[in-house]
Amino acid sequence: MVARMGAAGVNFLNDGFERVCADPAAASLRPRPLCLWHTLRGMLWVKTFHIVFIASWFAGLFYLPRIFVNLALVPADSPAERERLLLMARKLLRFMTLLAVPALALGLWLWLGYGIGLGPGHGWMHAKLAIVVLLIGYHHACARLLRRFETGTNHRSHRWYRWFNEVPVLLMLAAVALVVVKPF
Repeated sequence: MVARMGAAGVNFLNDGFERVCADPAAASLRPRPLCLWHTLRGMLWVKTFHIVFIASWFAGLFYLPRIFVNLALVPADSPAERERLLLMARKLLRFMTLLAVPALALGLWLWLGYGIGLGPGHGWMHAKLAIVVLLIGYHHACARLLRRFETGTNHRSHRWYRWFNEVPVLLMLAAVALVVVKPF
């Protein structure tokens, strides 16, 4: 890695991150924890777990509607198949909810604790937060649809569920594009 010193003691390394010490001349005299390098390393671990939990939550958001497609196709004379799919859907929804909580908590930690996306010039973060709210709504809609299957009040076709299954794909694409490209 090649390092260069910028203004106000900001040490830019070619890995795209900056490590900040209050006084670059005294930085070598201070214990390392006073430099934000350790804060950066902690932030990277929080971001790593955030990505893992988000990917896991999305796996459930992609798969649960596929179970709904199969439930909508189950013939009335097949209660064992229906019960098996309902059991799978219940367990998946419970697991998805357990994954969503740390995913959202770690995202809040990155946003409010580390300041990612705070301040002027971060309109992309507002758009991403709107997508997160839509994803939480989608998760809630999945829970409501599962209750309809459980009570036998579902009136939607398997085709509707196939289209419903595409919503998290589009939301994920938009969220990833906003985070990577940061268009505004």
